[in-house]
Amino acid sequence: MKLIIKIFRSLTAYDHFLIFLIILSVLKIADVFLDDGAGAGTHFLILGALLFVISSILFFGFKYLTKQKKKYQHALISTFLILLMLSHADPDPVRGILVIFLLYISKFFITYKKQTIFNPIAFAIGTTTLIAMVIPFIEIAPLDFSGIDIRFTILGQLVPIALVPISLSLLFNVGRIRKHRLALAFIIPSLLFGFFFPEYTDNFTSFALAIVFMGTAIIVEPKTSPHKANEQLIYGISMALIVFGLHVFKVPNALVLGLMACNVLYFIFKQKRA
Repeated sequence: MKLIIKIFRSLTAYDHFLIFLIILSVLKIADVFLDDGAGAGTHFLILGALLFVISSILFFGFKYLTKQKKKYQHALISTFLILLMLSHADPDPVRGILVIFLLYISKFFITYKKQTIFNPIAFAIGTTTLIAMVIPFIEIAPLDFSGIDIRFTILGQLVPIALVPISLSLLFNVGRIRKHRLALAFIIPSLLFGFFFPEYTDNFTSFALAIVFMGTAIIVEPKTSPHKANEQLIYGISMALIVFGLHVFKVPNALVLGLMACNVLYFIFKQKRA
């Protein structure tokens, strides 16, 4: 037991987060095999493998060309996030490759005085969405969080089992980077909007999973989110309001576009403060 505790404490926040995403991915694989059969499960595994191959090629290619010291661990985390957030039924490989390409454009090039401006995941999916809104032959990136909508039948009831690792990540991993205020400032208002405005979401359970995952895994990214307690509260509540407003106006992929907007506003705030 002491050895387990020692290993747990020796892991970085990024190590914990990667393990969390691997657990979610394994649960999703089991869910697909059990619910949809071996064919669908094999398709998911092949899709995931191709995604990681393409992502790795782009990462090492950009790293070699730019001579920047980027960690492959961060690339793995981003790839797992895309796998879990985007629809696995999407038949268009071009859009998937575009998302991965824009992910590394953000990681390697979208900076100002060595400061990261955008959360890379938000930039990749959000920019693909914006491009699709003006270019007819590209469709909207299918952001449906199907990778985390994992439900197992327990005692005759479908239980959203993904809430267990997500809640543990909120408790431990978000705590390690001291972003509880930010996560909760976004999660609580967003869930209240979904509860009191039923038109905000078609399925509250799926909506709640997406919101808690977004608050736990995405917006707390250290380089693009505030560290001070009061700034975290303002940032989280502001994002919840912006996302709700985008939903009201039927803007697609409101979660990532709302985060992109908050990234820009926070970056401007930091520049003026400096």
